[in-house]
Amino acid sequence: MKYYACRLQAVERFNLSMDLILAATAPSSAVAGLWFLQTEYGKLVWQYMGGVAAFASILKPILNPTKRIKEYENILTGYRTLEYDLMEIKSSIEQKQRYDQTHQAELKKAIQREKVLVAKNPETRECKRVKRRCEKEVLRELPPESFFVPAE
Repeated sequence: MKYYACRLQAVERFNLSMDLILAATAPSSAVAGLWFLQTEYGKLVWQYMGGVAAFASILKPILNPTKRIKEYENILTGYRTLEYDLMEIKSSIEQKQRYDQTHQAELKKAIQREKVLVAKNPETRECKRVKRRCEKEVLRELPPESFFVPAE
């Protein structure tokens, strides 16, 4: 879940950056009227910003960050729901002090829901750097020795 939250945040930042670049370089933008941009150096900066904006206006529809944001939001919502379902199973096991057939059936249903989520992965390949960082965070928060595995 952390991984998809990080990826969503990155795509949202990218989308916002593109929007800001396009808005700031629009001819009707207040930025265009700044005194600094009337100087020789300012004109060069404005031309450079225009080039960046042209590149951004071509790149944004190709990369379609809005669609990716929706995909990441959907998968993140699915994993949050799955996490809640697993917390309910855990709580029920703790209350009953046993892992019975009902819990097993609920866990099997949760695993099936996870399969559906895995199939909806919006990425063709994962970002290994982000994944490693998220895995380290999870291991710090939930070390393996903190888990109880009931005897059969």
